[in-house]
Order: sequence, then structure tokens, then C-alpha cells
Amino acid sequence: MTTFLLTMAGIVIILAIIWGRRNQNQARTLQSKLLYSEADCRQQADLLENYRSRDRQLVQNSGEALFIFDQEDGSLLEANSQAENLTGYTQGEVTHLTFKILFSREHRHRLLRMISTVIKEDEAEISGIKFRRKDGGQFLGEIKIKTGRMENRQIVYGSFRDVTHITNLQLELQSHNRHLTLLNEISHRVAEGHDLPHTLAIILDEVIRSLDISGGGIFLLEQSGTEMKLAFHRNIPGKVVEELGKIQPGIGLAGKVVETGRPRLSTDLQKDHRRSSSAVFADNWHAFLAVPFIAEEETLGVLFIFDRGNRVFNREDVRLIQAIGRQLGPLLKNAELFDELQWQHRLNFASLRELERSRATLRDNLEQLEQHHRKLQSLNQMKSAFLSLASHELRTPLTTILSGAEFLQSEAEQVLGKNEKQALDVIMRGSRRLNHIVDDLLEAARLEAKTLYMAHEAFNPWPMINELHADFKPNCEVRKLHMELQDFPDDAVIRGDVHHLQRAFGRLMENAIKFTPEGGRVHITGRVLQQKEVLALASELRAFSVSFFDGVLAESYLEIAISDSGIGLELEDRIQIFDKFQEVGDISKHSTSQAQFGGKGIGLGLTLAKGIIETHAGIVWVESAGPDQGSRFSALLPLVSPDDGRYVLG
Repeated sequence: MTTFLLTMAGIVIILAIIWGRRNQNQARTLQSKLLYSEADCRQQADLLENYRSRDRQLVQNSGEALFIFDQEDGSLLEANSQAENLTGYTQGEVTHLTFKILFSREHRHRLLRMISTVIKEDEAEISGIKFRRKDGGQFLGEIKIKTGRMENRQIVYGSFRDVTHITNLQLELQSHNRHLTLLNEISHRVAEGHDLPHTLAIILDEVIRSLDISGGGIFLLEQSGTEMKLAFHRNIPGKVVEELGKIQPGIGLAGKVVETGRPRLSTDLQKDHRRSSSAVFADNWHAFLAVPFIAEEETLGVLFIFDRGNRVFNREDVRLIQAIGRQLGPLLKNAELFDELQWQHRLNFASLRELERSRATLRDNLEQLEQHHRKLQSLNQMKSAFLSLASHELRTPLTTILSGAEFLQSEAEQVLGKNEKQALDVIMRGSRRLNHIVDDLLEAARLEAKTLYMAHEAFNPWPMINELHADFKPNCEVRKLHMELQDFPDDAVIRGDVHHLQRAFGRLMENAIKFTPEGGRVHITGRVLQQKEVLALASELRAFSVSFFDGVLAESYLEIAISDSGIGLELEDRIQIFDKFQEVGDISKHSTSQAQFGGKGIGLGLTLAKGIIETHAGIVWVESAGPDQGSRFSALLPLVSPDDGRYVLG
């Protein structure tokens, strides 16, 4: 028994030794694998650090300015030395920068839209972005960006460069090209122009259009150069024309040009003591340039241009206008010689009886034509004078009536009986209506005489339309009309007079409300149309304006449309509804109320709206499927760039 126990104990001991050695071998194997894994991890970490170091070196040593933005909050995470040099911020300051610091509001929106594009398409490119430097300076940048990830963070990275110099060179080149094009066009006009007045008028229009200025004119010398005649002028009010017509050689800047044969330039006539016309000051002329027409060392006339805005005529503008003057001088001289030759030709054939009879007949015909023309002019002037005179003459007694009625309302309220109060209310309503009519007549007279002052500012029309929508909303609620402003672009920019345009569209909205029955709808919409889309409407719209499609169209237009579900129009009424004193329907329903259904005025509302819109180089028209089918009044106004220096936020 003892031997058996000893044998079993030995076996157990041997098995324990064998098991211990096996565990030691496994432990050594695991330790060896752990050491190998640690070495591999260190190698991977070193490799990763090498990649990161190489990437940092590539970023820092790149020839372009590089940046990395956080896609979530827009913060700038990293930028290389080139970016530091361009922006003026150090690497330590970079991480605290945001879009608000680097970019203006407008350009932040452009950049954010670009980032939205990148998120969808992985990459994008944009130019003309204004960067702010640390010192407050700015430069135009061109940006190329892509999306990516960095340390579990969604990022936007890319490059930018300063393209200010390139952009300025491009603008300067464009300006030179415009000048060369203008000179080329004028050269053709001079070469082909046999009708001197027509040629000079076209050249003046082309100069004003090409330089995008307020206006200008041409003086021609008469009586051997002792008198100046304002032969042509554009965009100059009547009072200014009257004063300019009195200028003689040696008086004012234009007169000095005649006297010296040299150009005269003023950066601001409002502060220039050489200005001889007070009307020019009142009309807000600022920049002014006048050059002579010279042929064979003789001054034959003066071309002048002006601008009411912040425009400053530079050296290139002066050279351009001088070059035009040098071309027009020989044209005037040749015209004088041509007139002399014609006169000599007539003298040579004065003895021919048949020719004399033909000339006599021609003179009679011309005289009759002139008489008819004078009669038409006289009638037109009488009509305009009557409108203006009637408006002015009505205003004084009307003011007296209104003042007296208002005094009675305020002072005699307690002593008046019911009938007297009702009579006084009738007087007040009638006086206010008459005052409204007088205002419309005055505005119509000024529009026709082209003496209505129009501002020339770039602005966003969205606040104007939104304000009109708010103003007419209560009237619609009274009439239970559904009025809605929808799909209107909020970034469009037009140029003109905010006050007059607001009144014009107010008249269109008032018209829509007055002729829409209770429970109807009035919708206001807006959209941008390109030039080719506008041209596609020419066949339909030409009847509404005889000059809109004959001029030079803008690249793009803003269409503002006011639709209603009202009484509609007959096809033949669509054109004449814009004529003065034209009303469709029963004239006994006249009213100046903005809310009364079917109430009519004196027929000037749509005429005034059309006149104001056309004064802004636009067009207005109406569409209707017929009676009780509603109407849609639409207007087109040319768009300008929001980067314009005279841009005014609405």
C-alpha cells in the first residue's frame, strides 16, 4: 500500500512539472507577441507623425495661401505662412478668427453658399471675394476649396490668392475697350452722317450711355463765334436749360472752353466757384467736363457732360472726350462748307423758272407743314399748360377750403348741429378728393414736361414692395380680400427714385384692390428675367411702349407683377387704359377711395404709374383673359450690379 501511494505521488509530481513548463512556454510566447505589437505600434505612430510633419511642411511651404475651416461653426483652424502674409494675422491668432472677422456680410453669404455647394459637390471655386486684413485693408481673393476630415472633424480646406491687381487690370482693359468701341462708333457716325443735327444727337446719346453718366449737351457757336447756342441736351431740366441758354463765350466753364480752346474739368460743381449757373447747383450737378470742337485752329462748339452722383472724370475720360471733340470739329467745319456749297448751287440755278416754281411749291408745302406742326405743338402746349395752370390755380382755393373746414372741425365741434357736422364732413371729403386730383394733375404735367425730378440711386426694391404690402393689407382685410406677397427675390438691385417708384407700384396695387370684388385675391410676385427672355416678349409688349425695344436693353430685368381675380379687361381696352383720362366702364362710379369696389378716379393713376416706370427705362403692361377673368399688371425694371459703389440698402 505504501509503495502504491509513493508511486502515485511521483506521477502527480511529474505531471505538475510538465504542466508548469508548458505554462512558462506560453507565457514567453505571449510576451514575445506583446513586444512585437508594441514595436509595430511605435512604428505606426512614427509613420503617422512623419505623414503629419510632411503635410504641415507641404502646407507651410506651399506657394499659395492655404487655410482649413471648421465646417460646423465656420472657425478658421489653420493657415500657412502665405495666408498669414496676405491677411496679416499670425498663426496664433488664426485659430480665433471667424468668417465675420475676415469677410463682410455680403461676401460671408457668398462664401457660405459656396461651402453649401462644396458639401454637395465636394469642391467649388469662386472669385471676387473681399478679404479683410488685420490692418483694416481689403483685397479681392480667388478661392478654391474642397471638403475633408481632420481628427474626427468635418473640415473645408483650400487655397486663395490676391487677384486685386488682375481684377483692376481687367476693369481697366474693359474701360479701354468701351472707349475704343465708342470712338469707333463715333468715327462711323462721322463718316456716314450727312444730317448734322441727327448725327450730333446720336453721338451725344452714345457718349452718355457708354460712360453711364447723368447727361450732357452740345453748344454750337453762331454769329462768327460771338454767341453760344445750346443745340442739344439730354436729361437736363427746363430751368437749367433756360440758364445754360444765356451762357456766352468767356462765361462759366463752357464759356471758358470757347474762349481758350482748352477743356475744363470740375470734380464737384457744388463747391466750384467757377460755376456760373445757380440752376446747375439746384439740379445737384457734381462732376463736369467740357471739351471744344476744333477744326483748323478754330473753335466751333463745345461738348459737355455731367453726373449727379459720385462719379469723378479721370484722365482717360478726358482723353476720350477730347478725341471725340477732335473728330466732331472737322464734321462741323465740313457741314459749314457743305451749306456754303449748297447756297452757291442755288444761286447758280436761280434763273431757271421751272426750278423756281418747284422751289416755290416746296416752300409752300413746307410752310403748310410747319403751320400744321406749329398748330399741333400749340395744341399740345395748350393742353400741358392747361393741366399745369389748372392744378396750380385750384391749389390756392383748395388750401383755403381745407384750412377753413379743418378749423371748423377743431373749433366749432361743440356748437354745430348734426346736419352742420354732416355738411362739414362732406366738404372735407370733397376737398381731400379734389386735393388728390390736383396732385395727380400736377404730377402728370411735370412728367409730360420732363421737369419731375428723379433720383438716380441703386437700391434693393424688396423693402419697398414689402412696405406697400403692409400699407394695403388693412384695406384688403376690410374688403375681405386675400393679399399675398410671394416668390420675390430679396437680393435684386435697381437704379432710380425710391419715392416715385413706390408711388407708381402703389397705384397699381390700389387699382387691383379697387377692381377685385369681396372675397377675391391679390398676389404680388417678382422674378429676374435675362435679356433673351425679355426679347422673347417683344411681339406682345411692343404695343405698350414705342421706345422700349428700340433702345439698348439691359442684361437682366426685375419683373414685378400684381395679379388679381377682379373684373378683368376687354382685349381692346388693354392699351388705352394707360392713356390720360381713360376709364373703362361707367364714369358715374368715380371715386378716389383705395378700398371701394369699382370706384374710379379721373383716369390718371395708371398713366402716372406708366410714366414713372418708363422714366426708369422700364415698361409696364397688363394681361387679362377677359371680363371677370382677373388682370395681371406687370412691370420690367433694369437690374444693376449690387457691387455698384452707390448701392443703397433698402
